[in-house]
Amino acid sequence: MKEPDINKMAEHYAAILQEIGADVQSDGMRETPLRAAKALVEMTEGSRMGTDRLTTMFKAECQTAVCHDMVIVEGIKEVGLCEHHLLPIIMSITIGYVPDKKILGLSKLARIAGYFARRLQNQERTAHSIATFIEQILEPLGVAVLIDGKHLCAMARGVRDTHSIMKVNVMHGTFQKDPNVRNEF
Repeated sequence: MKEPDINKMAEHYAAILQEIGADVQSDGMRETPLRAAKALVEMTEGSRMGTDRLTTMFKAECQTAVCHDMVIVEGIKEVGLCEHHLLPIIMSITIGYVPDKKILGLSKLARIAGYFARRLQNQERTAHSIATFIEQILEPLGVAVLIDGKHLCAMARGVRDTHSIMKVNVMHGTFQKDPNVRNEF
């Protein structure tokens, strides 16, 4: 996928801002179109990254008994963009898996979460994409992903609800089949 043209995007942002009556030549806004373009590119970088950066990391083999203990990483912070309103979704992501033959480190799970979160997305698809990707490359006995999201589209417009948190919980394998494993997660 080609890299976005930041300058062209900045021109479009300037036109949009002028359309709503903003003075894009004022001291405070002179650089806003360029900053907005750079922010959008950064917040959607996951859609332009290849998975090769992620898949080359899955090398650690399980060692006997530790292989079937649940691994949980919680508190992975990511910001995605709602595909409906182009407003941020502030997410706290928890990933759990029960290894079978391979394990991976904390940073790898955070990178996977970022890969799927940093794009025009919805929270449900983000959770399913993370779980499916981990399941495909790690082949664990089970994987679970929980995302708590605060949606600025609901906070700043429409219902203007600043307190609600949307939770999406995806369970595959043993997490889906065994209530004890699900409850431990």
